[in-house]
Amino acid sequence: MRSKEEQNRILNKSVKQEKRSAENYNGSRNVMSGAGWVRKNDVRTEDLLIENKFTEKQSYSLKLVDLIKLTRVAVKEDRIPVMQIDISGRSYVVLCETDFMEMIANEQ
Repeated sequence: MRSKEEQNRILNKSVKQEKRSAENYNGSRNVMSGAGWVRKNDVRTEDLLIENKFTEKQSYSLKLVDLIKLTRVAVKEDRIPVMQIDISGRSYVVLCETDFMEMIANEQ
């Protein structure tokens, strides 16, 4: 079990990640990291619904159930689902291939 200090440190890192995502993508953070029943997931923009995850470890287990939940909520809100992962100090973005292909097509 994690100590109170460790829990606070992790919470602070999570909030910092959400604030950075909201700022980087011109969005807003959802209250309680989307744990409420109205606004789900961590950050929303006009076009995106973003779920933030982070780890200080060398690996992260990306689960299909998390991607499906994110996608279902995003589709209902007419947004693109984005999983933003910070792993060992590096940031990555995961999205559906069809959304990625559409973004590439729109840039050409």
